[in-house]
Amino acid sequence: MKIYSFETLPSTQRWIEERIAQKKIEAPCAVIAQMQTDGVGSRENRWIGKRGNFFASVLLSEEMLPDDLPLGATSIYFAFLMKKTLENMGSEVWLKWPNDLYLKERKTGGCITAKKGGNLIVGIGINIVDAPHDFGVLDIKTEPMELLETFLKNLKNLPSWKQIFSNYSLEFEKSKNYCTHDGSETLQMSDAVLQNDGSLMIGKRRVVSLR
Repeated sequence: MKIYSFETLPSTQRWIEERIAQKKIEAPCAVIAQMQTDGVGSRENRWIGKRGNFFASVLLSEEMLPDDLPLGATSIYFAFLMKKTLENMGSEVWLKWPNDLYLKERKTGGCITAKKGGNLIVGIGINIVDAPHDFGVLDIKTEPMELLETFLKNLKNLPSWKQIFSNYSLEFEKSKNYCTHDGSETLQMSDAVLQNDGSLMIGKRRVVSLR
């Protein structure tokens, strides 16, 4: 898979989106930046960090995705694959529903996906060397390019959603100590029930995981 590497970008995700519009790139490919100045986060937040942290996006065609993967569960799916990548490297990171990578009680990274035509953009940010106040830093030593290359190797044979879901459903219990958001509303997940498509039922409300 071709990797585009930059010292600084406003946003790896937007870089891919712009080149898709210009028909200058094709899936599969990835882009990584040593520093990101205006990254895209969940709920229109910004993901910004210092040089040496992990800022990358991967462009995949829909044909590459597992047939049973619900579109609304793509952030869970790829965040869990990154979690497994880090876990295999010795990290104790876990996935808080739907797309946040945590170490103990501190957010250390996250995954956000966006569908563009027949493609999926998977954006991932992780605090490898530095984090803002109240956020976590990865508990293993790695370089951004090393992490990206390892992650991409794990994308060569994508597991089914059923496989990912069966593993993640066990870890989901940790998320019940936290809250999530549905639009501008904050919801407690203590009584949430994880559905087969990755969404939650909180009382009679269905909360989708699409990010």
